[in-house]
Amino acid sequence: MASFTYGEKQQYRQLLNSEGDAGEGRMLTPQYKRTPLTYVQHTSFSSARNMPFCLEPVEPLDIEVHIQNQLADPESEPFQYLVDYPKDDIEVTLSSREYQTVTPAEPDNWNNLTPQVRACVETYTKGWLMVTRSYRKCNTESRRKGLNLPQQIFECDESFNLEMQGLRSSAGQQAAEPQTEVAEVFIQDLLQPTTPEEVDLRNKEKRKSGRLTDMCSLYPPLDEEDAGYSRVIPQPPCGQWEQKLQFNFLELKFEIEIEPLFVTLALYDLKERRKISENFYLDLNSKEFRKIVQTHDDAPCYFKKAIFSITHPSSEIYLVVKVEKVLQQGSIAECAEPYMTIKDSETAKSKEKIAKLRFQAMSFCRRLKSFRMPFAWAAVDLTSPASTSGSHNSLDRDANTGGSGTEMRSHSLDSKYNGHLFRPAQYNLQMFNKQEEDKLSDEDLMKLIADEKKTSTLLRRQRRIPGVFRFEVSHVTEASTFCFNPEFLEVRPNNSENTDLTLEVLEFPVSGFSVPHTTYRNLLYIYPQFLNLSNRHGSARNITVKIQFLEGEGPDSALPVIFGKSGFAEYVNEFYTPVAYHSKSPFFYEEVKMKLPSNLNEKHHLLFTYYHVNCQPKQSQEAPEVPVGYSWFSMLDNGHLRSGSFELPVCLEKLPHLYSVTSTTQAGMKLLDTRKAVFKLELRPVSTIYPQDRNLERFFSLCESAGEHHTVVQQTEALRQAVSALKVVPMEELICFLYVVLDKLLTLLTLSSTKTTEGALVSKEIFEMLIAIVDQLHSSEEMTKDSMGRNQSLATYVHHLFSMPAPSEAEVTESEKYATIRPGSATAALQMMRKLSTSDSEVQAAKASVAGGSGLKPSKLFHEELAYHIVFTNGKMRNQVYRHLWFFCELLVKSMSQYVSDTVGWNSPRSLRYPEHFPGIIYTLVNIATEFVKHQDPEITDLTNLSLGFFLNDLLSLMDRGFVLRMISHHHKELSDRDGNRPHLHDQRIDFLRIVCSHEHFVILNLPLTPSVQTLGGDNQTQDAGADESTVGIFKLSRKFRQQHFLIGLLLEEIANVLTTESESRLIRREAVSLLHCLLASHDGDQRFHNRGAKVKVAALYHPLLDIILNSLPVLADHDNSRRKLTKPYSNPGDASSLVITSPVVTASMNRHSAPIAGPPASIMPAELTQTVLFCFLWVLKNADEAALREWIVDLPAQQLLGLLDLLDLCVSTFEYEVRGPWMPPDKPGQPSTEQISSVVYRKSRDMKLRLEKTIFGTTGARREMMKRREYPGIEKLFTGVNAGLHEKLRWRKDLTQWRQPVGRDKMKLELEEEALINGNLTVETNLIVLDTLELLIQLSSPMPELRPVVTGVLKVLIHSLSCNQSTLYLKDGFNTQRAFITKFPEVLFEGEPEHCTDLCLLLLQRSTSHFESTRTQASASLYLLMRQSYHTHFPKAKMYITLTLASLSEKLSNQDKECLQQTLTMILSYLEADKAMEGTSFPVQVEEFLRNLNGVLCDTVKLQESPQDVDMQIDLMYRVAKGLQSYVDLRLLWLRKLLVKHVQRGNNAEAAHCLVHSAALLAEYLNRVDGSVHLPMGSVSFQKISLNVLEESLVSEDIFSMEREGVWAGNMFSEEGLLKLLDEAARFFNKAEFYEVVYEIHKLIIPIAEFHRNIKKLSVIHGNLKATFDLILSEDNKRMFGTYFRVGFYGSLFGELDDQEYVYKEPAITKLVEISSRLEEFYKAMFGQDRVEIIKDSAPVKKENLEPDKAYIQVTYVEPYFEEYELKNRVSNYERSSNLRRFIYSTPYTLDGRAHGELSQQYKRKTILTTSHAFPYIKTRINVIEKQERSLRPIEAVIEDMQKKTQELAKATSENPPNLKLLQMVLQGSVGPTVNQGPLEVAQVFLSEIPDDPKLHRHHNKLRICFKIFLKRCEDALIKNKGLISSERVEYQNELERNYEALKYHLQPFLNRRIPNLYITPSQ
Repeated sequence: MASFTYGEKQQYRQLLNSEGDAGEGRMLTPQYKRTPLTYVQHTSFSSARNMPFCLEPVEPLDIEVHIQNQLADPESEPFQYLVDYPKDDIEVTLSSREYQTVTPAEPDNWNNLTPQVRACVETYTKGWLMVTRSYRKCNTESRRKGLNLPQQIFECDESFNLEMQGLRSSAGQQAAEPQTEVAEVFIQDLLQPTTPEEVDLRNKEKRKSGRLTDMCSLYPPLDEEDAGYSRVIPQPPCGQWEQKLQFNFLELKFEIEIEPLFVTLALYDLKERRKISENFYLDLNSKEFRKIVQTHDDAPCYFKKAIFSITHPSSEIYLVVKVEKVLQQGSIAECAEPYMTIKDSETAKSKEKIAKLRFQAMSFCRRLKSFRMPFAWAAVDLTSPASTSGSHNSLDRDANTGGSGTEMRSHSLDSKYNGHLFRPAQYNLQMFNKQEEDKLSDEDLMKLIADEKKTSTLLRRQRRIPGVFRFEVSHVTEASTFCFNPEFLEVRPNNSENTDLTLEVLEFPVSGFSVPHTTYRNLLYIYPQFLNLSNRHGSARNITVKIQFLEGEGPDSALPVIFGKSGFAEYVNEFYTPVAYHSKSPFFYEEVKMKLPSNLNEKHHLLFTYYHVNCQPKQSQEAPEVPVGYSWFSMLDNGHLRSGSFELPVCLEKLPHLYSVTSTTQAGMKLLDTRKAVFKLELRPVSTIYPQDRNLERFFSLCESAGEHHTVVQQTEALRQAVSALKVVPMEELICFLYVVLDKLLTLLTLSSTKTTEGALVSKEIFEMLIAIVDQLHSSEEMTKDSMGRNQSLATYVHHLFSMPAPSEAEVTESEKYATIRPGSATAALQMMRKLSTSDSEVQAAKASVAGGSGLKPSKLFHEELAYHIVFTNGKMRNQVYRHLWFFCELLVKSMSQYVSDTVGWNSPRSLRYPEHFPGIIYTLVNIATEFVKHQDPEITDLTNLSLGFFLNDLLSLMDRGFVLRMISHHHKELSDRDGNRPHLHDQRIDFLRIVCSHEHFVILNLPLTPSVQTLGGDNQTQDAGADESTVGIFKLSRKFRQQHFLIGLLLEEIANVLTTESESRLIRREAVSLLHCLLASHDGDQRFHNRGAKVKVAALYHPLLDIILNSLPVLADHDNSRRKLTKPYSNPGDASSLVITSPVVTASMNRHSAPIAGPPASIMPAELTQTVLFCFLWVLKNADEAALREWIVDLPAQQLLGLLDLLDLCVSTFEYEVRGPWMPPDKPGQPSTEQISSVVYRKSRDMKLRLEKTIFGTTGARREMMKRREYPGIEKLFTGVNAGLHEKLRWRKDLTQWRQPVGRDKMKLELEEEALINGNLTVETNLIVLDTLELLIQLSSPMPELRPVVTGVLKVLIHSLSCNQSTLYLKDGFNTQRAFITKFPEVLFEGEPEHCTDLCLLLLQRSTSHFESTRTQASASLYLLMRQSYHTHFPKAKMYITLTLASLSEKLSNQDKECLQQTLTMILSYLEADKAMEGTSFPVQVEEFLRNLNGVLCDTVKLQESPQDVDMQIDLMYRVAKGLQSYVDLRLLWLRKLLVKHVQRGNNAEAAHCLVHSAALLAEYLNRVDGSVHLPMGSVSFQKISLNVLEESLVSEDIFSMEREGVWAGNMFSEEGLLKLLDEAARFFNKAEFYEVVYEIHKLIIPIAEFHRNIKKLSVIHGNLKATFDLILSEDNKRMFGTYFRVGFYGSLFGELDDQEYVYKEPAITKLVEISSRLEEFYKAMFGQDRVEIIKDSAPVKKENLEPDKAYIQVTYVEPYFEEYELKNRVSNYERSSNLRRFIYSTPYTLDGRAHGELSQQYKRKTILTTSHAFPYIKTRINVIEKQERSLRPIEAVIEDMQKKTQELAKATSENPPNLKLLQMVLQGSVGPTVNQGPLEVAQVFLSEIPDDPKLHRHHNKLRICFKIFLKRCEDALIKNKGLISSERVEYQNELERNYEALKYHLQPFLNRRIPNLYITPSQ
């Protein structure tokens, strides 16, 4: 077996050791992170601990004695099948040979066969002698065949559209349904009072029902893991029906039909320039034409289908079609002309021509029906794509449409045409090439095809014959009815679909590719090539050659052995070649197929008769043919069948008597051209009985003569000559006759053994010849090998054909019958051979000592003779023997089996089956093989090691089993790498152990009924000193255990070694674990162990595995890479016993509380290997006896119990179900997603990577290559893209085992469904095993303090398992266990670490969002019982934890999840109503209130996910959530922090600062109530100067005090430092927002704290900051702009909860109305649609009845802060008028007739005052309006307000200091400018021209007059101020303003001087 060289292997192992385990684990679930429970303290490394783990070797017991004792024990009677092998264990059968044909291919006449032919025929026809181990298949059956798995439902990969539709549609109905129905379904069992024991029993029954017994069917070993360790039964030596092409010929038609045409087809390989198949003759003529040319009376057979084989396809395979016609007068061109010029039409002229041509043709057919002439040809390329329709090239094909409308396409035939890819193809030839008379040979034909491919201009000009030739090509994998092989024997059919005659066409063998002959075949192909009669006198132009096969010279000597063509007789006695018209030197292309007689002799010869054919009839002769010459050819040359090319002379006269035995040089014979050879031909025999090599023929002859000689000298000489002849036979010919040669050699090996030295030497030569043949076959690259590296031809021979050669006929006594060495000399010889090393000298010395004496006698038994030869080989021969040891060992085993079957029988005692000295020879053979494996290059010895393992495996069924086990022990022990220089030995040792353990009776060999631990009164010879007498002893890998269960002890020792030794490579680990996995799978698949009692016995053999894996926990891969230790060990940290795990194997002298020294952690195993280890761990837990497990758990120390829990926790993570992919769309349920199909395509592309690895490693066996390619780290770096998918969790990995071609989408879908089904059941079963073990731990645990960590660990594992992807089936059982656990250990949940309760609440809420009602029901029951359990003592804490987890979980929920969770809350209310025990308490009221609060938080949090772009809505929702969580300080602080982040992102510094102020106020409230220090703020009241809104933080729940006492609110945040940090951060944000006055107020809160702590540095910084802040107030007071405010109204149902709501928005300073309007419009158009959003342009009240219901309307209005007069007195500064704003005002113009604007006298104004719920600035930028007030102003009141505003602007501009000239001139221009003069003047003219009649308006009239006076005075002051500020260049501008002012004053003067006399008269006057 080719493999690594030793140097490459060393480099490879170094690479493995240097490469660390790469890759990061992944999180198991987004919500839960597993925390390991154990804490392992690793001591420092030492050289001693780096040594491989090793136990003292033990010798196996005498198994035969133990088995006999157990058989006699009555207690073992129920388990007899576990004690000894069954009676029918081995069967030796001789079965009839299977043939591919209905009638066997045999000689027609068995008489007079030569010995050589008879030997060959007997080999091809003899029956099959097979040795069968009847129970071998018991542990190798397909582990997934016939699985009937239940469909597991996982929420992660199921579509719930239908269920959700039902939920939505029936939401109202469910609310209206009576809750008692729900109670009857769920609450009846839940609230029923039961004892814990009853609950445990009920839960156990539910878990155990319907469980799968065959666990390994869900997690089988990889196929490739078994491939290299199992001997596949080789194919039987008969012709196998391989993948072949079937041609169905449909039609041959030309333009005119005037004569019969005949088709000859064959395959040609243009690339290799050779013909690759024989001819197939096709006759598609009509019945009329067939009748004309029929030459015999029998019913003819017409084959319409042909089957071709292409074993070695190339890229240029052509089907050549040759068309012939009956000979007629005229050249080919003349005969073809009508076909090219005349068309079959309805015209009279055309019909006349066709009728004339048909008449002529019929006349020729009647006269010359036996003679043909070439007509046309065409070639079809079978490997190129289909051509386009309409092509006129014969090489092209047209893609046609079949009757079904399916397009038929052609496909390339690559890689044996990849049968499952080859689809039916239809070919349609439309043009034929005219045949040329001088280009008829195959060489010319292939040249024409090559030229035609080039489509040259010359070829395109050639005229071609139009015609149609249609045929179909399909792929067939089995024979059908009416199918015949090339010898016309009917093939045995496998189906009956075919109704047409089909003929297999023989494929000619390819040079260099040989296969052994297996069937009788004796054919001869004759190829006439050229005949030159140009020098013959007379008429000889139309020449044909008649070929006959004669067995004599008589007239009836011609034998009917020539195969007839289609439509003719099956066999004929003569054959005529086609005629080249008027050619004296014709070329021939015909193939003559002939069936040779099996008894060829010197009289058999070929006769060639040359005829001139007269096309026109002559009166002088009746027959058309005239003989013109003769030739003959003898078939044998000195007994050898002749073949090759020959040139023969032509005799012009009739042949004389005895011409066949006369030389052509005989005098008197008239020859053409003076004996010159003028006729060329080629003979190609295809025979399996006549070798083409003369030396091989000589070998067969000498073998026969050796058997006939009776003297030793003659016999020895014949044997020596036979071997010499065989040595020079070419390998290709030797392979063809391999089975015959082996039969002869093995017979000679027995025959040659004599008492003489010459006989021994010849025997040695024969054995060396056998070795050479075996070596050459294995070295040949053409010969196929199986997965173990065995040559398949040799394996076939051994398994089916080999039979123990019969002993010689020499008379011997009964004692000598099976003896080969005298007992005395045998003992000395064996003692010496046991000491043999690998040196040739010692072997030679042992050989001489035995052979030199006189004790050797003739060999009578083949296996003894063969064993001696194996032992006595030396030098190069010995290396070759042991390299191919499998062949010789299998010969030995078969011979030994046949011997026992034929003689002593299978019931005989094993120790007496063979002579007493024969085991010694076997022992010596094994020892020498062991030394060979130990000292030779591992490249050579890998296969030897495996072969030896299979040999010993076989011997366990034949010989004394104790003896064989000792040989196994010896080999296993010798392969230990003690010095560390040969690491490959450990690999080979595991390989060897795998082979041995694969025995079908492996369990029996391990004595499963023998107790591993006995009492002290037992056998002291094998009893460990001080052994543990308790049941826990059987869980230790003790000496006693390893001795009684020997093979399993070796295996577990290896497992312990590789799991605990750091130096072991990943490759060795993988092999050892794979072996364990395969064994467990074999037990599960074995029908003998399906009984529960038997399975328990088998599992007991693996009890120590639990302890081994438990102690190997540090090396197991942790998927989430979070191996954190237990934070609070239950014992003293200084106590080593509480911190370490016991060593891998605990000796019996240690008690269970001892503290062993822990070794260093070994390198972490890969995840996949860890998965397999854990699976084996779970297998033992599942099948082990529960009572034994209980005692084992009880005896485990607490720390190891934590390790066990960590293992279980890791099992949950490892076997978590992987999500199959995204949910399918509703319209295509069940369709594979794109991601799934990409995964399948990826797995197939990974095969390409494996092929490249094969190239890197070189050619090797499948087993070794598989292991190397999976472990070579360098390969992974070459495929980084491919490796991205290597972490997939799906365990169904059959895609790695073989190269699989791409398949259709339907097949991918089926594969995915199968994988999902298997993985789902695997997840359920593994988790149920974990749950079973947890239940045991719960039942065996107690609330003792030292076991508190164990109980806590159980809860962690339980929560983790329920948090993973689980099926609904498991969740029911898991929640049952969870509720039972909380009932038993409530203190763990409520009095332990807070994370336990938090994790459980998170789990229950997560499961409450399930889309399955059953899961929600379980979660709601657990939630209710959790609250019920905590009501009396821990209810506030339970509510807090549930609220905490809901707040964190709800952010990730969708609307569907929210609906599910709300239904869960409804279920809780149902449980509450049905709980009669809690009536009369406050529990129901508290739960209802609590659930309402939860529902509010849930709805708001979910809505956050629905509008990620609507920041304002998100801020509102965050605010509401924070408001709902006000009783939970940390949650409210969290959500305030989220609000802060949102505001910072938007640049809202003031709002961000207020978030911090609210947080600080809440924290101050908390600190004040908890601490009450005087230097701290007195709660939120201390912050009211900053904002009035902060007082809401005083509403803190009283439960906070109990939380503080329990340490819930812990950390730096809930301290003075946290408060100071919040205040400092708030001050920073206020500074950014330019709220400097607030910075001062914040520092006033910080200063007392700093003063209390005497923090002078802090005080210095504070006062420095205050000075800077005050300076900024002085310098920028009037420059600060704090914001702009807008009223926004939302109208329309599209807004949802915003409909009909009004808000005041705070926008950045100087934000224009159009800006916010555009922003809101664009945002909501993007949300609702472009045509569904409108902006209301005015500020008038909105009438909703006038709005369209399907649209959204937005009204935006600019508003200003509104202050009453008294407020303005207190709000003096700009800051005071910009903070704590709750009231805003805006004005709306209107007229009484409904218009917005009108005449001044009719223009009214509506002033709207809005009051918000909170004051600006706040923690959000929009605040809802809670109150609205409206005031209407008359027209005169409106203008008074406008004039007052204008006057104020003038006064402000005039009083600016320093003066603002630009502002002053702008205000003046707007007041007295000529463009605006009409404004004030028009107002005066309208309202002051007349005194109003209404007395109520007199005051307004007078007020307006006064306003004008003040206005003029302010204008005058402004002009004066401007005049003093302008420069000389602006004097003209000043003058213009003064003129305008004077004009305005002049026109207003009349109105200002008018007074109302009675304005101030009181009513009393």
